[in-house]
Parts: sequence; C-alpha cells; structure tokens
Amino acid sequence: MARWLLQILIISSLHLISLSSQKETRFVFEDFLDQEDLYLDASAKVHPNGILQLTNTSKYQIGHAFYDKPLELGSSFSTHFVCVLVKKQNIEGGHGIAFIVSPSMDFSHAQPTRYLGAFDASTLESPSSHVLAVELDTIWNPEYNDIKGKNHVGIDVNSPKSVAVAPNHFSHPASYYSDIERKNESMNLLSGEPIQVWVDYEGTVLNVSIAPLKVKKPSRPLLSHPISLSDIFPNISKLYVGFSASTGNAVSDQYIMWWSFSTDRGSLQRLDTSRLVELPYPTGTDKKLLALFIILFGCLAIVVSAILA
Repeated sequence: MARWLLQILIISSLHLISLSSQKETRFVFEDFLDQEDLYLDASAKVHPNGILQLTNTSKYQIGHAFYDKPLELGSSFSTHFVCVLVKKQNIEGGHGIAFIVSPSMDFSHAQPTRYLGAFDASTLESPSSHVLAVELDTIWNPEYNDIKGKNHVGIDVNSPKSVAVAPNHFSHPASYYSDIERKNESMNLLSGEPIQVWVDYEGTVLNVSIAPLKVKKPSRPLLSHPISLSDIFPNISKLYVGFSASTGNAVSDQYIMWWSFSTDRGSLQRLDTSRLVELPYPTGTDKKLLALFIILFGCLAIVVSAILA
C-alpha cells in the first residue's frame, strides 16, 4: 500500500514539474512602434502612428510580420487581433490576410496571390510545409475549397486548400453570431472597417470568431474544427506566430491595428478600442475622384463668391 502511494506521489510530482516548466507566454501590441520583438519582411512596414501594414495596393506583393521569439504552445493558445482590408476603388480587392503558426519565419519560398504569402505551388498539402493558417480570403479559388462569393474565412493546414471554411454555403457571406439578435450577421471583409478576429486552440479543437470593432466576442465561433498541433508540427517544440498577406492582380491595403496573444486563454489582454491607432488615409483611394471633388468644390466656391459679390 505504501509503495503504491509512493508511486502516485512521484507521478503527481512529475506532472506538476511538467506543468510548471510550460511557462505562460503572453504579449500585446497596442501599436507596433516598438519593433524590438517584431520581425518584418518584404512589403510589411510600420507607419509613424504605429499601425502595421502588410501590403499596399501594388501588384504581386507579400508581407510578413512575426513575434520574433519561438514559443512553446503546448496544448492551448489564444490570440485576438484587429485587422483592416481596404480595396482600391474600381479594382478587385485581394488577396487576403492570414494568422499563421510555423516553425520558421523564413517564407522566402512562398508565393503571392492565392497562396497568401504562406504557401507555394510545389509543396501543396505536403506535411513538410508545417504551416497552420487562419485566412481571411477575399478571392474565390474553387480548387481550394473556397466558397463562391470570395468573402470567407478558412482554416488551412500545410496548404491553401482549406480544411474548414465559413460560410459553408454559396449564398452566405462571412458572418458573426450576434448575441443580441440571436442570429448570424453578415460581414464584408473588404469594407475598409476594422475587423476583430479571435483564434482559440484548446487541445484538439481550433475555434475562429470574427466581429465588427464595437461587438463583443460572439458566444458561438464562426469555425470550429478538430486540429492537432502535434500532428502538424511533429517533433517540433517551438513555433512562431504572426501574419502573412499577399496581393496579385487584385490588390488591397492590408493592416493590423492591434494584436494580443497568450498561451493561457484566461490571461489574454482585452482590447481597449479607445486606444486603437488610427487608420492612415487609404493609399488606394481613387485620385481622379479626389481631383474631381476638389475641382467641383473650387467651382462651387467661385459661384458662391460671384453671388455674394
């Protein structure tokens, strides 16, 4: 009996030691001016006001931003970020943005357009890719299980071919569950308005939620799909987290305004919308329309001056 109790005590002690060795990691970027822990490449840059821009409206761009320290994610993690996708007027907006988990920050092999700067054609669905991505995709690619209508959210494993996608019906756009209205409300990912995104991993399930800026986290996730990090990243103990975005013939200004991450869901820092950085003047605004507005305003001023003279 004493020997049995001793064995239980030893096993329990080892379990506690194991738990204590998995230190909680959390961070928050209320803006991105302090780049000490930030890795940027390609078209990604930080504006003077602190907003992070992954791509602008130039064609065939890729942009990446990572927290530059590898993390032991263990059996859970949560992240919450605010992004904005601004399309250029009279041009199709794309291609989209993705939150990614990877054993490396080197995506020099990745391609733009439908690959979102996270994948390439030569390693499609290959386990050697070792990439988990949550995509906000604004281009319809039916060969990658995209839904018709372009406006969708997906979970990708080692490939841009989504293992789960929302909406899962051709006639419904991306949406969030309104706890007030008790129904799904549609969202336009290319509206130019801030979008909140939550990604929560708990052991064997990945949940994804989106919502407008002023809405609390929905009680029902948009996507819930079985995922095993140990299967995607076998024998890999430390991983990087960050963002990837791309353009093609379809282009968008794609921004990250705020980002919080934690390996303990309960300690994820909450968003204070009053402290959000401001979105810069969209570089994709049609300059011809702006010039026309200035001319019309000038003509109106001349007419008013003539009447009052």
